[in-house]
Amino acid sequence: MPLPRVLRDMLALPTAAFVEHAVLDYIRDRCRQLPGVTCKADRYGNLLAHYRSRPPKNRRPLAFSAHTDHPGFVALEMVDRRTVRAAFRGGVYADYFDNQRVRFHSDGKWIRARVQEVTKTKSVYRLIGNMRLPEEVLLRVSQPIQPNSPGMWDLTEPRLRGDIVHARGCDDIAGAAAALALLERLARKKTRAEVYCLFTRAEEVGFIGAIGACKARTLPKKIPIVAIETSSARGGNATIGDGPVLRVGDKASVFTPALTDHCGRVAATLARRRKTFRYQRKLMAGGTCESTAFCAYGYEATGMCLALGNYHNMDVDRHRIAPETISLTDWKLMVDWFEALVVHDPGYLKNDPAMKADLEKRFATWEKYF
Repeated sequence: MPLPRVLRDMLALPTAAFVEHAVLDYIRDRCRQLPGVTCKADRYGNLLAHYRSRPPKNRRPLAFSAHTDHPGFVALEMVDRRTVRAAFRGGVYADYFDNQRVRFHSDGKWIRARVQEVTKTKSVYRLIGNMRLPEEVLLRVSQPIQPNSPGMWDLTEPRLRGDIVHARGCDDIAGAAAALALLERLARKKTRAEVYCLFTRAEEVGFIGAIGACKARTLPKKIPIVAIETSSARGGNATIGDGPVLRVGDKASVFTPALTDHCGRVAATLARRRKTFRYQRKLMAGGTCESTAFCAYGYEATGMCLALGNYHNMDVDRHRIAPETISLTDWKLMVDWFEALVVHDPGYLKNDPAMKADLEKRFATWEKYF
């Protein structure tokens, strides 16, 4: 079974925080081919795609958000003809860097490199103690690298083994691919609906693109946001292959309860109708995601994610850099879930009358015992 084209294509692209151009260009080009879809950039370079085709009246549209970067290198300058100084942007611990192979995308081609020395780090505190995160690195290269070229670990091209997708960076390119797959499906079916898909930048250095989108009001405040992620499956968070995850919160906060409940009820309805559909509901407290940022800036927001293996390319069992992994079935089911949310009737209601009616019924049954 081959990988879906949009997922395969996007997982092969180079990206890192603030140099996501290849991913953004791909999304923009695909959106131009989709009837009913418009796509524009805000002043921070985030892309907002909008599908609208004869939407039912009074149905509140949702927005899905996914980030387009992955922890990676950004070339700063050639120190000499065989050495490049590069920034590293993202959360990978310094003890994974020793002599690791890297590839930079420069002048339209991949150029291989190898880590020579981590020259600048910052200290962060984790549950396992104080850890060092590299900020600047020297790498040995076979030929000059242009400044601002993105670099990624020199790992496999996207491939499928059984149901497991292996790639240089699923986080969060797989999420962005799922949002784009939703737009393609709606356009192909000419679905009567309206939905927004926000593709953000620089999440790996602190949701900077998402914050910029909030400041620019790229999405109106009335639009509820479902932030998409691929999140570590370790520590009992979630199980790869058990379905996409409704993320009720993260390390920093819990999300908008009514919107989270709505996503859960739509998933439960979908599961009753289709025996093959399954999903998980988890806190996923291993890190903080864009949903927290959207909530902090006054949006109604919740999260969905795919359980991820080798988070940020760190295989902690073997203590080495490795491809990230997700379940292809989980990815496909997540797109199905997105579609169900978009076409759900009557759509998202901030104050769900069905829930209150159920509570009233329970109260009426037991009130006599007071």
